[in-house]
Amino acid sequence: MDNETLIWYSEPLHLDDIFAGSFLIIFGLFFIILYSLVSYVMFKSDKDVIGFRFLFSASIADILLLFNYSIWPGITILFKSEIISQNMRHWIQMYLDWVWFSMCYHYMVVAWSRFAAIRFPNTFRIQKRILSYSICLCCYIFASIQVMLTHFQPWYVVFYFEPSHYGMLSEDFDKYLTEGQSFFFITFHILMVIIPIFFYTYGIILLLRHKHVTFFERHKKTFNHVKHYRKVIVNTNNSNNSNIEARLIFPCLFNTIVFVIGQIVITLGTGEGKWATWTVLILFAANSAVNPILLIIFSTTIRQKIIKELGFNLGNGEKVAHATIAMTFAHPRTFANAKSKPNTTSYYNKTIKSENSFTLSIQHISDDEEGLEHSVIV
Repeated sequence: MDNETLIWYSEPLHLDDIFAGSFLIIFGLFFIILYSLVSYVMFKSDKDVIGFRFLFSASIADILLLFNYSIWPGITILFKSEIISQNMRHWIQMYLDWVWFSMCYHYMVVAWSRFAAIRFPNTFRIQKRILSYSICLCCYIFASIQVMLTHFQPWYVVFYFEPSHYGMLSEDFDKYLTEGQSFFFITFHILMVIIPIFFYTYGIILLLRHKHVTFFERHKKTFNHVKHYRKVIVNTNNSNNSNIEARLIFPCLFNTIVFVIGQIVITLGTGEGKWATWTVLILFAANSAVNPILLIIFSTTIRQKIIKELGFNLGNGEKVAHATIAMTFAHPRTFANAKSKPNTTSYYNKTIKSENSFTLSIQHISDDEEGLEHSVIV
């Protein structure tokens, strides 16, 4: 240790030390709690929305990353201690890299799931849970293999938390830059960006091709006879889930963009000194912290289920998250009346009952197009 570091350890905590450590801990705790709530909601809904399975698995890695790069270093700063012994650094680095690689592999898997949900909606919709979570498990397995293959190479350099520098330092930074480890991480991150971008781009192109196809146009030919009402219900629910799956592409895409920006900033550098290394920790943690925010913003399903879990009641009169898709079927007696004319109306949470008609209502999460809110009389 240099003299400045020794002096820092010998002195009591200063105001900037308290701020740096406390901010990291509060930041981490807040987003871990928020992300855990979002993860719980996705796990409970993963039977209906297949994409939630992959996002739930990714959330586990993100929550671990929030702990690794916010709460843990925050504690080391406030306690002025690395907490672990020097001999443990290598093993802790293996754990840190395992979580990081798992998160990176999930970018690719989540991107593929968004593409599959758009390109092959019928097949994706019936995907079994064991298959979905087996694919997710592969992310953690491949990350473990990658860690074992790289950490025992002669060119590998260990990073560790140094409280006096508010962040992570390397045992030999010149070796890290010149003997292959830096190149390895840059190459790996580029691949983990290119592959998701390919899937997202292809998926968005497919969405744009079908943007003019509304719910009514897709299903108007199925509303022919009263005897088909069961088929209508199935098609409506399937369309609902497909649209929710499709809309999940947007928070996932934005998260990939945030990841790219973070990697560029870290690669170019944040300056020198303890606040520079502290900023790197914030960037690492923010990469995971932004995910629950994006999911809440872009997914009405998640937003409303969180409100429900928190015990808030929006009331039956508000058209916030739920719309009623009502299909009114004319009674057979009306077909004998030549003066009766079909009519199409639009309304919410309303059931029409009369002598000559009956209504079949389907509750629907309004993550979808506005065209879902129609009453079709046959």
